[in-house]
Amino acid sequence: MNTPVSAWFDCSSGVAGDMLLGALLDAGATLDTVGRAVDAVAPGSIRVRAEQVRRCGLSATQVHVDADPGPPHRTWHAIRTMLARAALPEAVRERAHSVFLRLARAEAAAHGIAVDDVHFHEVGALDAIADVVGVCAAVHELGITDAAATPVTLGSGRARSAHGRIPVPAPAVLRLLTGSGAPARSGGLPYEMATPTGVALLLTLCGEWGGMPELRLVATGAGAGTRDLEDVPNVVRVVLGTTPRADAPAVAQAVVGPRARPG
Repeated sequence: MNTPVSAWFDCSSGVAGDMLLGALLDAGATLDTVGRAVDAVAPGSIRVRAEQVRRCGLSATQVHVDADPGPPHRTWHAIRTMLARAALPEAVRERAHSVFLRLARAEAAAHGIAVDDVHFHEVGALDAIADVVGVCAAVHELGITDAAATPVTLGSGRARSAHGRIPVPAPAVLRLLTGSGAPARSGGLPYEMATPTGVALLLTLCGEWGGMPELRLVATGAGAGTRDLEDVPNVVRVVLGTTPRADAPAVAQAVVGPRARPG
């Protein structure tokens, strides 16, 4: 049995779905696995690419999504149906479903409508479907069983959306964080640093918040955002490792040796 892998996400520069996906690819997930999972949900409509870039001198993986033109929005029911019909590992399907359900509930609360009446715009676009399904597939491939993250840096000012220019943090981001137990901070920079998709993914993946836990490191990666800032590396970092508790059975078996099988 493989040793469980823990992940810690450094979101001190913010978080977005493509940044999380880039970090996991940088840490060892394969573009082939991600691409096959995304294609299972939206066959022939999405192509995921990755390139190495620098952000404030740090090497990072930036994800690009090439999507065919599609409908201007998708309902929660439509996305739920796409996931249900896709040939995905059940763990990937369930995690992606959880992410989009969080988003649907947050959008419904932000706009004062029923969850089933939510029409996704930004998060219903094919590139966001690629981010959510891609991250869930990468987590599954890397064998990540639990995750933690720093407090989420949100930004400030205003951002463009399908509803016009909205205040930052976006209403959906605040709804996602309310009652979640996840700590957040402004960060002071005058732009959107945390997207609803990125926050929904973090909340679905992470059960702990704060500094990096005690880990025996096995891999690390960085995922780049689209902005190349002068003073702040616009990246999400991920650290993968095993905990001493998870390693203990394997160590004990190595010392004692395998049990004799009955003759």
